[in-house]
Amino acid sequence: MKKFIAVITALILLSSLSSCNSKNKEPESITDRLDGIVGQIGASQITPDEALLGVRNNSEDSYTGEYTSECGEQTGRDVVFGEGSVQERIVHIYGRIVQQSGSAKVRIRMNAEADDLEIDENGNFETTLHMTSGGNYIMIDYKNFIGSVELISEYCTVREI
Repeated sequence: MKKFIAVITALILLSSLSSCNSKNKEPESITDRLDGIVGQIGASQITPDEALLGVRNNSEDSYTGEYTSECGEQTGRDVVFGEGSVQERIVHIYGRIVQQSGSAKVRIRMNAEADDLEIDENGNFETTLHMTSGGNYIMIDYKNFIGSVELISEYCTVREI
C-alpha cells in the first residue's frame, strides 16, 4: 500500500509540476492541491464512522476532534484520526482509558514507525506529535476490553510547543 501511495504521489507531483498551467500558480496552491489528493488517498486508512467501536466527533479536519467509547469485551482497532499529507502538523493528544478488564492502548503511526503511547497508573495519557509529511494516524487497539476510552486531539499553538 505504501508503494502504491508513493507512486501515485510521485505521478501527481510530476504532472502538476510539469504542466503548463502550473507556471501561473503559486507554490502554496500546488502544495495545497497535492496535499488534498494525498489526503484523500490516506483517508482510506481511517475507520469509517459506522464501523468504529467508539464515537468520533471531528472538529477542524481528520487530525483533530474527540473520540469516546464504552466497551463491553471488545477486540479490534479504531483508526481514529489522521491521513496522508505533504504538510507538517503539530498535534496534541490527551485522554484517559478506564480499564475494567482486557486491554486498550493508544497507538501512533507516523509513516513506517508505530509506537504505543505510555499510559499512567490512573489511565491518563498525553503527548505532542510532530507529524511530518506522509501517513500519520492515531489509533486505539482493543483486546477483550471492558471499560471506556476518551481521546482528544487538537492542534498546538506556537505558545504550547
